[in-house]
Parts: sequence; C-alpha cells; structure tokens
Amino acid sequence: MRIKILTRASELKEGLISKLNEIGLVGEEVNINQPIIPQLSDADVLVNGFSKINKSIIDASPKLKMVHQSGIGVDNVDVDYCTSKSIYVANVPLANAVSVAEHTIFFMLYLAKNIKNVIDSDNVTMTSLMTKREATILGSELQAKTLFIIGLGATGIEVAKRAKSFGMHIIAITKDPFSKKPDIDSTLFVNEIGGPEMLSKWLVRADYVSLHIPLTEETAGLIGENELNSMKNSSFLINVARAPIVDKVALFRVLTNKKIAGAAFDVFWEEPPGANDKLLHLDNFLLTPHVAGWTSESVDAITNVILTNIVRISHGKAPLTIVNRELIN
Repeated sequence: MRIKILTRASELKEGLISKLNEIGLVGEEVNINQPIIPQLSDADVLVNGFSKINKSIIDASPKLKMVHQSGIGVDNVDVDYCTSKSIYVANVPLANAVSVAEHTIFFMLYLAKNIKNVIDSDNVTMTSLMTKREATILGSELQAKTLFIIGLGATGIEVAKRAKSFGMHIIAITKDPFSKKPDIDSTLFVNEIGGPEMLSKWLVRADYVSLHIPLTEETAGLIGENELNSMKNSSFLINVARAPIVDKVALFRVLTNKKIAGAAFDVFWEEPPGANDKLLHLDNFLLTPHVAGWTSESVDAITNVILTNIVRISHGKAPLTIVNRELIN
C-alpha cells in the first residue's frame, strides 16, 4: 500500500512515517517543490495538510482509497467527487480541540491586556516598557465580559470551559441546539445556548466573538458588513476556524474605522498572506500563522488517529472518522 504524505508540517511527517515503519508500512513524503500530481499517481492513501484535493488530483490517482485530512476541516477536499469515486474522506475532529481552545484564550488575553500597543517596537527595552506603563496604556479584564461562541462543538466547549474560569458570561449558538442530546459540558460552562437565528441578536451583546465552525457554503461570509457593524465599538473578533467565514473587505473597513476594537486571526484568506496585504498593516489586527492546533500533544494525537484509519483501510475497513458516511451505509 502506497501512503503519500502531503504537508509542510515536518513534525507530522516524521511522526507518521516513524509510526508507520513500526507496523511494517511505509509513508512517503510528497515533495511540495515539485509537481504534485505525478507523485500521487500510485497513491492508495493521501494524507493531506497542504493542498486542495480537487477533481484533477483525484482523477490522476486511480488507486486512491482514502484522503485523510490532518485536521478537522475538509473544505479543501472535493468530498462529493471523492464519494462518487468511492474514496473515503477522513478527518481528525477532536485531537487539537484543547490546543485551539488555549490559543483562543491566548488571543483574548493578548487583546484584553492591550499587549500590541504596549510592545510595538523592534527595539523594546525594559526602560521603554516602564515608560509606556507610566503613559497609561490600559488593558482590561476578562471577568464579567460576555463571550459569544459561534459553534459549540468540541473546540467551542473547550473554550467555554476555560473562559468560565475567568468569570466570563458565555453565550453560544450551535446548529439545532434543541435536537441534540443534553451535553453536560454545555450546561455547566455556557450560560445561554441558542440556534443560528440568535446570531444578530447576540452579536450586539458580545465583548468577544469567537468563531468555531467549519467553512461550508452556508457559513462562508457569515460575518459580513451588517454583522460586524452590529458589534460593540469595544468588542473583539477572534477567528481560529477559517478566514472566509468573515468578509475580508468588511473586516478591513470596520477595523480601519474603529467600528470594533480589534480582531485576532490564526487563519487567513490566502496562506501564506502577501506581505503587502492591507490588513497586516493595521494596528488593531493580529495574525498568527495557522498554529493554534499545532502542539506536541495535538500532533501526537493527530498522528495516532491517522495511523488508526490507515490500518483500518489496509484491512478493508472504513476509517473511524469518515466524513462521507454514505459510503458505509
């Protein structure tokens, strides 16, 4: 079985190849600096964390049995076409929930404490920092602030758990909230839970808005001009999900006009972003390079999920974390 690994993440590649070797399987790294399609022609399994897996790649891989994403999102895979070809699509839905949640809290603290305006120079010294302190660059507390979580899946709940310990009031929307079985984590850590129809009503209440939903046709552009303008002038937007959930032009406009206080993203519309992108030059926009879910613990967990599913495929079984479940009906 030919297992091809298409990712920039060296830790994932090395860990997966090592664990595959331990059980007598071989993982092969795809050279991203060379044409990709010819390297996939004999692939049975494609582990992807880099490229769009579209019709052309799928058609060029006639032996393909499974496309395995290295994270939860499958928006860069043509799932419908894979299904039509009886190719499993699998993801890793839970392994990095804690890591991403912790990164969300890091964003909230960074924004609350006004760190970007305190440390705004490449030549910061302790003297200059103490001078800035005397100049009353103020931060704020998270306690008693309202956090609006959009998407109450595994990561959203982990964010709620941590935010609750700061004394925040937590409101959240999730799809079909009342059709699901009661979730003890939700009831313990979220003060108010509603459905998508509460989006516009609750945006106006929030001090922090945090996105934890997948990118789909339904969610693309969900946070647009109207939604951003309805937020408080003092509020912050956090996005550790997918950038296109937010309208980029509208975000630039509201940040430029100080209609919201700021935004922190771990994702961008084009990755890596262009150095001249206007958003990157705003003093109230913070970007980290899509690292929220990458910790030693999460990479190890991700590797184990992928390994388990590869073993199942090798034995003629469906992956445990299958996305196109119609293939097992």
